[in-house]
Amino acid sequence: MASDDPETNVYLPETYHGELMEILWLPFSLATIFFYGVGQVLAKESRARISSADYLLLFSASVFAIYGLYWLTFRESVGHDINSWLKACVAAALAGGAYLSYFEAIKHGKISIVGTIAGAYAPWTVILALIFLGEAMSIGEGVGVALVVLGMLAFTYRGNNGGAGKTETRGILFAFGAFLLWGTSAAMSKGVMTDIGQTDFIGVFAVVCPVMWIIHWLLRAKGRLEMPIEGSRVLALSILMLTLGGVTMYLAFANGPVSIASPVTNLYPMLTIAVAKVRLREHLTLRQYGALAMLLAAVPLFSL
Repeated sequence: MASDDPETNVYLPETYHGELMEILWLPFSLATIFFYGVGQVLAKESRARISSADYLLLFSASVFAIYGLYWLTFRESVGHDINSWLKACVAAALAGGAYLSYFEAIKHGKISIVGTIAGAYAPWTVILALIFLGEAMSIGEGVGVALVVLGMLAFTYRGNNGGAGKTETRGILFAFGAFLLWGTSAAMSKGVMTDIGQTDFIGVFAVVCPVMWIIHWLLRAKGRLEMPIEGSRVLALSILMLTLGGVTMYLAFANGPVSIASPVTNLYPMLTIAVAKVRLREHLTLRQYGALAMLLAAVPLFSL
């Protein structure tokens, strides 16, 4: 019902618009959980038929096309200083390196484990924010960091598993590398998007990361692309879902508090674990379930 006060009538639509913008990060976060949660499992399934170098070459084409299309559609004619562009390139390059490490991780380890470790980078982002951005750590965030460290220690403890344990540990180490790179990139991109906006940052990402992955492909595959005969639909769907997940994640960060949006988007390993158990028949030990529980319990603490 309209108010009799003219001033109230003027500001009421704007208030509704403001409330809508405040929760806009939530649907983007939920979309990220879906795209990354399912996409990781499909990527692991595809890795049995295609090398990581070939996968990243195809992924680079998808990122360039979709991210580039987003930039062309929503870009604004606003100039930025060279320092802001350089920081955007570094943030994108760190994310590109994280993908390189991540695809090596899923080659050696279970996606329900390495995917969870790589995606639990929020504590590293918090630590960098404490050191370089002067942000304070809450008690909840401190407990979350401790749970992530304990969870990773539980994962890396091999016991008497022999050669299989070494292979799994190698995957965990690559996942930890992705963890560090993604966490550092997230901390940098937070400041970069404040300076140049999410659209221009996505545009930078569309160029920097594909260039890195193409160079990686040239060095590893010697310029030879081997496409799998079977599973091409699963391969294409995994690439599309991981590409869209990146877009929705940055939109979630740009449209809401990162301290809340980041922990929510980091819940996607829960979906990955569920899908992996059904589709890939992955089985975990009791210790690994405990480690997963610690990592997942840590995620919501970073919003406290």
